Amino acid sequence: MTSFLAQIRQDLAIAWASRMDSAVMLIFFVIIVTMFPLAIGPDVATLSPLAVPIIWIAAFLSILAGFDRLFSADSRTGWLDQIALSKLSLAYYAVAKAVAHWLVTAMPLLLTVPVMAVLLQIPPTAMAPLMLALIPGTIALTLLGIIGASLCEGARRGGGLMALLVLPLAVPILIFGVLASQADQLASPSLMLLGAVCLVLMALAPPVAAAALAESDEDASQ
Repeated sequence: MTSFLAQIRQDLAIAWASRMDSAVMLIFFVIIVTMFPLAIGPDVATLSPLAVPIIWIAAFLSILAGFDRLFSADSRTGWLDQIALSKLSLAYYAVAKAVAHWLVTAMPLLLTVPVMAVLLQIPPTAMAPLMLALIPGTIALTLLGIIGASLCEGARRGGGLMALLVLPLAVPILIFGVLASQADQLASPSLMLLGAVCLVLMALAPPVAAAALAESDEDASQ
């Protein structure tokens, strides 16, 4: 547990040192959201049905923006080799990277959503389902990004390959997330399905990422 927390602290310290990169992801989210009212106009009848999907798509693109280089620095500096020889397993290492990435990217995004909701004229009564759905949704997207980043680690043009892997798998998360955000009740069936997807990814992401990173590290050492 000490090694796990130390990895999270290290990643957070690195993120703070390069905080401009994290700020770019948040700015990217804001730009995507603000472009739609400028493009389609402020009319409530036109904007209201698209507001929640716009936030989800912007959140998806922003969270996954930095995953193509998530493990590359550790692999390049030899830190991944040290992890493989340490008491911290590669599965827990992948979880620590996911936690740090969620705190750096998704947490500021969630804090910005209420302001973006006002811009998109989302009624205050719809904020609770939206925020409640975004929490497991952003966690699921982060875990999905961990899987994609580990599978594409060391590959040429890994960013494009990761997009091909992650985009189809993210469709159920986006569908359930939008439906849960637009539901009249908090504990909607769509929210439960979104939570189930999140739990499945919690079980799958660590072993899949560990196996992929171990294979990538072995190929790099040959």
